Amino acid sequence: MAVEIRLLGTVEVFLDGRRADLGHARQRCVLAALAVEPNQPVGFDQLVARVWGDRPPRRPRPSLYGYLYRLRQALVDAEDVALVRRTGCYELVVDPDAVDLRRFEWLVSAARRAGADAARLALFDEALALWRGEAFAGLDTPWLGALRAVAEQHRSLAEADRTDAALRLGRGGGELARLTARSAAHPLDERVAAQLVLALHRAGRTGEALAHYQRVRRLLVDELGIDPGGALRAAHREVLRPEGGPLAADHRALQDR
Repeated sequence: MAVEIRLLGTVEVFLDGRRADLGHARQRCVLAALAVEPNQPVGFDQLVARVWGDRPPRRPRPSLYGYLYRLRQALVDAEDVALVRRTGCYELVVDPDAVDLRRFEWLVSAARRAGADAARLALFDEALALWRGEAFAGLDTPWLGALRAVAEQHRSLAEADRTDAALRLGRGGGELARLTARSAAHPLDERVAAQLVLALHRAGRTGEALAHYQRVRRLLVDELGIDPGGALRAAHREVLRPEGGPLAADHRALQDR
């Protein structure tokens, strides 16, 4: 029976395409705490800390045993996954490729090793398509919160690397909607700003590219007290490269005021 363990969104398990009943949020926390490290034993105290943080129940052992028992029942018909108890610890035995978080990491690593940008772009697209929302959605524990922040950072870096590949392939026009949304969500992210400046310019929207550069430059100065870094300045130089063009000349005049 094929198994899919989904952590990049609501925590879910699918068995042969059918969603398993994982119970309430705390029980799904237990599954997530084991699934992030498939085939690795997790000690009892470590599992309690992952699920409850510094506010465990007065008697965590029976509570945890109950959750683990019900998870085993939910997975009882699956041949490709097992919840195994070992001395003082528990382990989720499953192909790591069945866990979307681990598959995402593998695909991103493969994309970065790929020699051609077309292959790189395809792998990044496959990796990012695994995300259905924020990681571990609806589960709020300190450990999962920290893990969520790391996963979201990895997602953001993968998106930026993907965009670099698309720009090198001359597909900047197709990235404009995505970059505009990311820039609005992260207005001080210089890498995203540089990518949007380049995409706008290469799509023939040079005036908008220059205006966006100026907006971000002012934000950086006003909010952080810094000037644009190397990547954003390089994007700006590319926009200005055709010497003598009216937009470039007007922009230099504005900078000189």
